[in-house]
Amino acid sequence: MKNHTYALRATGFVIAFALPITGLLANTTKASAASTFSQSDLVRTMNSFLSNYYINGGDFKTTLTDAGAIHFWEASFDRETLTDASRLTGQWKDKISETYYRYENTHSANRFGNSKTWIGNDTDWNDDYSWATQFALDAYEVTGDQHMLDQAKWHLDFFYKDYYDSVDGGGFWRERNAKDQKDVPSNGFGIAAAELARYYPNVTVHNNPMNTDKTYLQIAQDTYNWLKTSFLRSDGSLQNSFSGRDWDNNLYTYNAGVFLEMGANLYDLTKNTTYITDGRKVVDFAKAHFTTGSKQIIVNEDAVGENGLYRPDPVNSYEIVFKGIFLRGLSKFITMGKQSQYVDWLGNNAQSSYDHRNNDLPSAAFDQTLTNGRSTGVASGLAAMTYTLAAQKLSGKIEAETGQKYGTGRNESASSASNGQLVGSIDKAGAGVEFRNLSSASSLTFRTASANNGAKLSLYVNGSYIRKVDFPYTGNWNSTFADTTVPVSVPDGATIKLQYDSGDVAANIDYVTLSGSSSATRIYGDADYAGNTVSLAKGSYTVAQMEAAGIPNDTMSSLKVPDGWTVEVYQNGFFDGTKWTYTADNPNVGPANDQMSSIRIS
Repeated sequence: MKNHTYALRATGFVIAFALPITGLLANTTKASAASTFSQSDLVRTMNSFLSNYYINGGDFKTTLTDAGAIHFWEASFDRETLTDASRLTGQWKDKISETYYRYENTHSANRFGNSKTWIGNDTDWNDDYSWATQFALDAYEVTGDQHMLDQAKWHLDFFYKDYYDSVDGGGFWRERNAKDQKDVPSNGFGIAAAELARYYPNVTVHNNPMNTDKTYLQIAQDTYNWLKTSFLRSDGSLQNSFSGRDWDNNLYTYNAGVFLEMGANLYDLTKNTTYITDGRKVVDFAKAHFTTGSKQIIVNEDAVGENGLYRPDPVNSYEIVFKGIFLRGLSKFITMGKQSQYVDWLGNNAQSSYDHRNNDLPSAAFDQTLTNGRSTGVASGLAAMTYTLAAQKLSGKIEAETGQKYGTGRNESASSASNGQLVGSIDKAGAGVEFRNLSSASSLTFRTASANNGAKLSLYVNGSYIRKVDFPYTGNWNSTFADTTVPVSVPDGATIKLQYDSGDVAANIDYVTLSGSSSATRIYGDADYAGNTVSLAKGSYTVAQMEAAGIPNDTMSSLKVPDGWTVEVYQNGFFDGTKWTYTADNPNVGPANDQMSSIRIS
């Protein structure tokens, strides 16, 4: 009988087989199926997670009853989850740097020409460092700390130079000291390569075994193509590993997540729709295969060569994080690949984990309420909540630091800036900041600072150059700001980008505000079309989605409805309770005043 524990780590003890979850079920009541979570719920539950699991100024407990710091590859997922939630909410920024430097200061050594290399020993596997590299890139996106980017680049370069070769057609080796296995997890470096391509589009890395020089985009493409050829089956499943050991044909959600995230990044960089076609196959297989119940909650992995589908133990098995890795990849596929048809499924998984929370900790099992859970399992529920909220269309005011940076563009601290950060260093060719999945708008207002006379940057919508945008001189880079409004048609779901092109002059970006749209319903917080105002495109919005769009629960007092549109307002958060229907502008919504908890627009 083939043992599916090829996925077992060299460090720590885990139980990889399916175990009965005995003694873990709590005597707590499941939340109502009609309840929904909001951004404030995410903040509250993340604070509970940090209170219960965050230790030593930057480590994470393994479980509630095991206070030992979890292995750094798993901690990287905890750290990424915290980072992604921080990027969405603006909270916990101080902890991003704290947890990064806790990892580096406790795992680094002076080796291989890097005084702070994370490769402190020769026993950890290559995919461990892939996860640390991906976290460093996420942390850089939030903090703008150049050291984090430098370290991510150095480690990707190190592993690509000598531990990627043409044996078995390509790919990264699983272990540096025993080149006898290649697998999907170790090739998560391809995700890091795609992300580095945004900052270093023209830099090449030399590969010693093959004597080649490749850009980061080429490294990511080669890695993806090798994974596809080697492991992707016609039904959309991904096998695990092969080479000098027995073939491992087990199916893990982890591998699907790695493949999806890599493909989503490559689609974003190249717009090659092959990545979307591949990704849909992978998502559709996972949705049908690893799930339970009518809402298709992810609970299973598949030991094909043994007993088939099994549930990882939510306390003792590191495999409980696999579904979190998958949902991370799915979220990237939804947002970068514009695959909104999967948002509801993502949300169902997030909602289930949240509904089964205990002590404000989302359930590691997703569909059962537990008294304990591995930190990465709880983080998987938090990640699902974050990704669901982040998948909603952006409208109104958007902080620049939440956008995707390119080239030298980076987040910088500025006490006078909105939310304490801005995007600066947009002063080299290709540098810029990009905002995806926007609600339709007819104008953009940029708040900027520049100590340059004649500051200007190039505006792109959906990849097409629109115009130069001139910004006023403010006398400094980070304390005095001015607004510039640009009339421009922004289609629903569009991507906009400010980029430094030839002839441009640098400016720092604090935030952008989307305004006006003839193809959106306008929701007002006060009567007579006053107060907080948000535009909503056609679609269905739960209370969580409303809050993500900038509409607090129970705050609508008036609305404007485009000709021929129908707006259905619901008293409860999941399209139930009393319903009010509007087909025209209404300066005072009467009985529906401050009652709206969900809305459908058609």
